[in-house]
Amino acid sequence: MTGNDHTHNENQNDEDFDYGCECAMALLNEPTEDRLNDLIDELDEDGMISTEVVYGLLATILMSMNEVDQEGDEH
Repeated sequence: MTGNDHTHNENQNDEDFDYGCECAMALLNEPTEDRLNDLIDELDEDGMISTEVVYGLLATILMSMNEVDQEGDEH
């Protein structure tokens, strides 16, 4: 594997992670069953979901939960 391939893989991982974050944000902004089904359909189109996409989803949801916890502590 050349250095170029490694860079391509890193870029793809970053894109996948960002995509996962975007999906999570879309769901957090509109937490409805319809939105969830739309996201599932969208993710399912590729057949196999990249691990990085899942990491992005989880990281964004976790950060969102932490923000809610901190807001609750302030009041």
